[in-house]
Amino acid sequence: MTKHINFINMKKIYFFASFLFCASIMHGQLIINEVLYDPSNTALEGDANGDGTYDQEDDSFLEIYNSSSTNFDISGYEVWDSTILSGVTQQRYVIPSGILIPPNGVLVIFGGGIPVGNFGGAVVLSADTAASGLSLNNSGEYINIKDTSGTIVLTYDTDALSNNPNESYTRNPDITGIFEQHEDNTPLKFSPGTRINGTPFDTNIVVTNLSIQGMNGVDSITTQSGTLQMVSTALPVSASDKTVSWNVLITLGSPPSASIDSNGLLTALTNGVAFVVATSNDGLGVTAMDTIIITNQATSLKKIESSSKLSVYPNPAIDIITIDLDVKMEQFQIFSITGKLMIAESTQGNSINIESLTPGIYFLRVTADSKITTSRFIKQ
Repeated sequence: MTKHINFINMKKIYFFASFLFCASIMHGQLIINEVLYDPSNTALEGDANGDGTYDQEDDSFLEIYNSSSTNFDISGYEVWDSTILSGVTQQRYVIPSGILIPPNGVLVIFGGGIPVGNFGGAVVLSADTAASGLSLNNSGEYINIKDTSGTIVLTYDTDALSNNPNESYTRNPDITGIFEQHEDNTPLKFSPGTRINGTPFDTNIVVTNLSIQGMNGVDSITTQSGTLQMVSTALPVSASDKTVSWNVLITLGSPPSASIDSNGLLTALTNGVAFVVATSNDGLGVTAMDTIIITNQATSLKKIESSSKLSVYPNPAIDIITIDLDVKMEQFQIFSITGKLMIAESTQGNSINIESLTPGIYFLRVTADSKITTSRFIKQ
């Protein structure tokens, strides 16, 4: 693609209405924040990618900002250009799979070369996998970003600011401002991966999915005061902070059947179901829950289990279960296999309507004589 096409010098003249439209946010989460299509060719002033060599193609770049509160998967998105005079459109680069832009962070795509440096901790790619890199024109061009369906989600019009600036155009203030030449308000010619003043964006990849289980898939503790190490799995694997905080859920004032320490070691206290909850520590607070069955604990719960002889029938059941208990039942709770509270009522009867439940395995937790016991049943 031809470089340094000389049009009428338009330095400092801004076509705000048309330019802001053409460089607008075409996708709710993504914003073009900085573009360098004409690096300086004076010594190393234009060495934007930091590899120690000036190159018109390699040192050009696009900086794309993610304005959302979660990771943006930009895998498979494509960089295209459209030459205004000829009307020719060409695909310049396809973003590889597995590329995430962190919340409030940026992706920098250099035209080529091997970028050297930290770039504020930003996600950095090089388009030298393509035959001609990004091949950004100095004017007469639209730069388009297409999503995986081929829809244009971002557009930048270089013709609106086509004065061979030898520096980047950047929003000032970052993200929300209009585009200006980088040296208009700073001593820098460009700032790939950082704000206009050279300070970093927040570029931490956050946890979007969390799962937990007992070590080696174990889902019970069967020994007196036994322990079980809980483990968590956070996705994506590139998340910056995959640590979690551990808790055991206490429901409706009932005592917990186990305790858990900060390292996820679960210790049995009483017979019952321990609802173990993990919460990500990276600010979004993604949670996961697992149920661990606790048995063979020598506590007051053992007394009610042996003396009151709790049983549930029919089991499996379709619409009604009957509680066979030789002491007065004060309250019952029904939990799903994932630990979600489905039904909770005070009652003096011994029949429970379960028609509203979907088929599956449930836990029945009964309070009687101020003690608690748990049984499992199946809803057909």
